[in-house]
Amino acid sequence: MNTSSRITPALLATGLAIISLLAWRGMMRAEDARIVAIVFACIVLWATGAVAGLLVSLLFFLLAATLTSVPAAEIFSGFASSAFWLVFSGSAIGFALKESGLSERIGMALARSIGGSYLRALLAFAVLSFLLSLVMPSTFGRVAILIPIAIGYCDVVKLGESANGRRGILLLVIVGSYELAAAVLPANLPNVILAGILEQSHGIHLRFSEYLLYFLPAGVVVRGAVLIFASYWLFADTVPAVSVSTERVRVSKRELHTMALLAITLAFWFTDSVHHIAPGWVGLGFTLAYFLTSRPEQLTRFTATLKMDLLWFIAAIIGVTALVNHLEIHIPDGLALESLRDSPFFAYLALTALSIVLCFAVTSNAEPALFVPIVSRVLGQSAHLKAGLLMQVMGYATTFMPYQSPPVVFGNELARLDRTAALKYCIVTALLGLAFVLPVNALWWRLLGLL
Repeated sequence: MNTSSRITPALLATGLAIISLLAWRGMMRAEDARIVAIVFACIVLWATGAVAGLLVSLLFFLLAATLTSVPAAEIFSGFASSAFWLVFSGSAIGFALKESGLSERIGMALARSIGGSYLRALLAFAVLSFLLSLVMPSTFGRVAILIPIAIGYCDVVKLGESANGRRGILLLVIVGSYELAAAVLPANLPNVILAGILEQSHGIHLRFSEYLLYFLPAGVVVRGAVLIFASYWLFADTVPAVSVSTERVRVSKRELHTMALLAITLAFWFTDSVHHIAPGWVGLGFTLAYFLTSRPEQLTRFTATLKMDLLWFIAAIIGVTALVNHLEIHIPDGLALESLRDSPFFAYLALTALSIVLCFAVTSNAEPALFVPIVSRVLGQSAHLKAGLLMQVMGYATTFMPYQSPPVVFGNELARLDRTAALKYCIVTALLGLAFVLPVNALWWRLLGLL
């Protein structure tokens, strides 16, 4: 029996027993207890991998639909969400880049620019991940574009599927596309949810430049250095000196076809604030256009490689968010601690820790819906309320386990990385983030007058 098979039953039994006790003692409504039990059980199963992910997703839908009063339309809303279809279309974009040879061409161009340096390659992909977050609003979309490009580069410089350097570059791209984007307001889903909740509940309007100013030094510069160091240390490797031909190879019709469709897709993604078409529907348009204008066998090959368990996971995670939104959260008055209101630095540590813990329980997408009402009650009308509400960003941008961030799960599947490597990378970068990113951010906020 492996470790997860031994630990999982114990975790489930302990957690469900505590939830049952709280409900029996009247400390939790029966409906809330059922919701918490379902979310807890599914999160444990996803995190440990003791049961196949697809089965866990199906179990979630069954339990949520039969044991709670949450409308089915909300439980299954993930299938109608832009995020679900963006994952689907992201897989299609990755397939198109590889099949057309465009990812290899871009990889050759990068190899010419970067040269034979593993460290320089990591720095280049970190910078590229952040710059793309400034113009592309979807983490899934950025991962779908960058993974095939990174794979193309690795293939050109002879970093094979078992090479440490390949894992290091791909994991930096995957985790960096999510974590570095936390410093850019519209660049990932938790940021957007946070901004909407703050505007609706407190009348706090976050501006793009203001938000970037708050998080740029620690959330981009220091966190970027952490991601680069972790890849360089955990997956030490060298990039072989590969002579890349400077002779121009004629662009094929398939490449031109993919480039044209991708250019239109990117144009729609970049201008979403003008036309307000969700990124998922734009990606779905690319998928239809690509396969309708390709040979039939292309679609057959794509469907054979499509990861259905990933799609169901995304839909289930969105359903988890819907369930969490139906919880009635009661914060005892005793939690409105004067020490949190009067000591900004202590509040920073405590509330960032709360954000990290919540992400373990409900993942990053649902975290703002729980964090904001809790902190609003704890801090009251404190002068540091805005800073307290923004502290959650440092929490949900610190990914300890891949399941906490759906784009990271998507990227791992797209890059076909083994689970152990991704888990090790997330844990190390999270711990380094606690040691370096959080303190630097606190000092920066102190200089800005937020703390």
